[in-house]
Amino acid sequence: AVARDVARKARESVRRKGALELTGLPGKLADCQNSKQEGTELFIVEGDSAGGSAKQGRNREYQAVLPLRGKILNTYTNPNGAKKNINGNGNELRTKTLAKLISSNEIVTLINALGLDPKNDEIDLKDLRYGKVIIMTDADVDGSHIKALLLTFFNNKPFNKLIENGHVSIAQPPLFKINKGS
Repeated sequence: AVARDVARKARESVRRKGALELTGLPGKLADCQNSKQEGTELFIVEGDSAGGSAKQGRNREYQAVLPLRGKILNTYTNPNGAKKNINGNGNELRTKTLAKLISSNEIVTLINALGLDPKNDEIDLKDLRYGKVIIMTDADVDGSHIKALLLTFFNNKPFNKLIENGHVSIAQPPLFKINKGS
C-alpha cells in the first residue's frame, strides 16, 4: 500500500510539472511596467523584426509586445469527431485539444504570456495578465493566415472567454501611405 502511494505521488508530481507549467514569463516577451490587468495591452506581432519595431513604438508603461515566429499551429478540434471514452467520461476532445496546444512552442509561449492555465476547464479572467490582447500582423496573405490561426486559438475552450468578454482585438494595418515631398 505504501509503495502504491509513493508511485501515485511520483506520477502526480511528473504530471504537474508538464510543458504548460508557468515557470515565469517567456524570454521574448517585452513586458510592460504596469502589473495590473486594467489598462494594459499585449500586442502579438508577427516575427522578431516586427517585434523590434513594435517595441520601439510602444508605450512601455502599459503596452507589452510578444513576437511569434512563423505560423502557429491550427488548434481547431472538431467537437463532433471525438468519440466517448471507454470510461464514458467524454474527455477525449479536451485531452486532444490540450495535447495539440502543448505540441506547439509558440502556443505555450502565448499561454504563458497571458498568465492562464489551459488545464482548467474554466479559466479565471482575474489571472489574465493584460486587459487587451491585440493581434497585429502584416497586411499580406501570411499575416491574414496568422491572424486566422490566432483567432482559431482564441475561439477554442477555455480561451473563448477572452473573446466573449472583449479582451481580444485586431489591429488593422493602414490602407494608405502618404509621402511628403518627392
